[in-house]
Parts: sequence; C-alpha cells; structure tokens
Amino acid sequence: MIYSILMLVHIIISAILVLVILVQTSKGTGLSGALGGTATNVLGGQGAPAFLKKATIVLALLFMVSCFGLAFYLKGGGKSIGKATAVDKLKKEIVNEQTTETELPLETEAPATIPAETPANSDEKPVGE
Repeated sequence: MIYSILMLVHIIISAILVLVILVQTSKGTGLSGALGGTATNVLGGQGAPAFLKKATIVLALLFMVSCFGLAFYLKGGGKSIGKATAVDKLKKEIVNEQTTETELPLETEAPATIPAETPANSDEKPVGE
C-alpha cells in the first residue's frame, strides 16, 4: 500500500517535471513556441521564466527525494522486502543446486545378479559331476 502511494507520487512528480521543462523557452523556443506562448501568457509575461526556473528546481529536488525514498523503502526500510537482496537469494539457490547435484546417494543399489543357468533337461547332470 505504501509502495503504491510512493510510486504514484513519484510518477506525478516526474510528469509535472517533464512538462515544466518542456514549457520553458529555450534558444530554439522549445515546446513553448509550439503551444503558442501559452505558458508566458498564463504565467504573466516577464515572470514566467523565473517561476518556471524555480518550479524546475523544486520539482527536481522532490524527484530526487522520492527516488531516495523509494530506494530506502525497497532496500528494507519499509520491511516489505527482507534484508536479503535478490542477488543474495540467487547465490543461495545456486549453492543449494550445486550441493544437491554433487552429493552421492546414501544407499547404492546392488547390481542385478544373473541367475545360474539350469539345464533344460532335468535328466542331464551338470558337467563335472
């Protein structure tokens, strides 16, 4: 539940940050020119670049904080995933597979014995008698 909320906030911050960066005027007029200067008109002429610059800085800081928050939560700070990482779990599985493959069976089967041949006619005596 907490992970979902953190991820949703992170996605919203990311989307707003992308939009604020694209709306800013650049040397080539950027996306602001394609929008017909809407950002400049809405934000009030001269104050738009200063506001967008400050908004970019604040959103970039929030983006970094949300990244660290998600990383901390996934690392184990949120106790949702154990202290062992995926690499540790994979190493344990590989070691377990190797030990089960190299172990010899505890009980070995005796080789099959071939029954002694008996003469087809019971009247015949075995050789040597």
